[in-house]
Amino acid sequence: MIKTVARTIRQYNMLSPGDGVVVGLSGGADSVALLSALLTLQEELQLTIYAAHINHNLRGRAARKDERLARLLCDKLDVPFFAFQGDVWGYAWENKMGTEEAGRKLRYKYLYQCMEECGAQKIAVGHNQEDNAETVLLNLFRGTGLRGLCGIPPVNGKIIRPILEVSRKEIETYIKENRLPFAKDKTNFSSDYSRNFIRNEITPKIRKHFGDKTSAKMAKSAMLLRADEEALTAIAKSKHSDMPDDVATLCIKTLMSHPLAITRRIIRETIAGLRGEKGLEDIESVHIEAIIDIAQGYTGREASLPDFKARREYENLVLYISPENIQLGFCYTLSPDTPIHIPPMTIILTLHSPGEKNHMPAQSHYTQSFNYVKVNKPLEIRTRRPGDKITLPGGTKKLQDYFTDTKTPRAQRDAIPLLAHGSDILWIMDKHNRVSTAYQPEEGQKTCEITVLM
Repeated sequence: MIKTVARTIRQYNMLSPGDGVVVGLSGGADSVALLSALLTLQEELQLTIYAAHINHNLRGRAARKDERLARLLCDKLDVPFFAFQGDVWGYAWENKMGTEEAGRKLRYKYLYQCMEECGAQKIAVGHNQEDNAETVLLNLFRGTGLRGLCGIPPVNGKIIRPILEVSRKEIETYIKENRLPFAKDKTNFSSDYSRNFIRNEITPKIRKHFGDKTSAKMAKSAMLLRADEEALTAIAKSKHSDMPDDVATLCIKTLMSHPLAITRRIIRETIAGLRGEKGLEDIESVHIEAIIDIAQGYTGREASLPDFKARREYENLVLYISPENIQLGFCYTLSPDTPIHIPPMTIILTLHSPGEKNHMPAQSHYTQSFNYVKVNKPLEIRTRRPGDKITLPGGTKKLQDYFTDTKTPRAQRDAIPLLAHGSDILWIMDKHNRVSTAYQPEEGQKTCEITVLM
């Protein structure tokens, strides 16, 4: 087993000399074998090893017994030990998710916390070859597409899986030969959870029919598919541009000109950018196909998806965070020489008497001057309201009509900053940068200058 672990670490460049590694130590056979293997390689790889145990508080006395076993093992092996208490039920209720998912999220939260406290560089977890095969099957049934069929990645950021290519049988043999104590989690024998159902009900029948090396063959297939997925994703990223935080606009003609595999990945990359830390979590192939269907439909078609929406706006596909998940609308009253901060902008109002030189030099289109004599109420920087209008060379136009004429996506309209005087819009701070002709400065009259600093 040690040779397989060492080869896996080298093959995937998991560790560098001098690295600190936090081992996720549940007390089960996999994590105990992982800790022992890394200790065996510690001197050769010049590692500093720590162990972290997370008590999910789901199994009462049994969970406390696992924690004591993990602590005693670390005392015996002279490994620094850290224990964390997780309220999985409470976390699942608060975040509206299952206990299995809540446990996984809390587990990694505490492992990252331990890594930071120790000044370590990596987190090692004990997923093995059978875990990988079970994940492939689970993702196949969930319809997650090629990415799901790639199984568990050997390296995922700071997370490494050194025993991913070791079979459960090899782990059991290693544990027995080295007389290592380990805990048995009785919940693993219950088929209530999806993964346990696959492990206890489906996988044994597959092995009986196709042989004991089925998991190894599935892991090999997952590795080959991962290489294909990485290549396709790299191509998609080269054709994908960074988008604003809450709204992404994709040209449908360009998007659909690519092979379907690339189109899907461009959409996935866009979703990952929109959702931040959530990334592609709970995004399945059915969601991607729904978005493609929206893009191929008529203007105005819309679909609600996890945390965001997709809508066709004329010739563009617009993906945006759902309004209930972001704070829409703002209004700030401008006072002379008092900066207003609306990330990423800072806006300053400066007044000038007739003949007075501007305090600030013009900064491209980020500075505009207006006739202050016509201002009889406070100027505001805000988002749109019903009844807003702007005077342009062709006459007065409703702001709603302006947005329609410029084909501004609906999802963006409530986020565009406006310089407003009551219902009169003096400046629309979008890519078209339109300014009202009704408030143009006149020689010999007091002016105000609005400067936007990025």
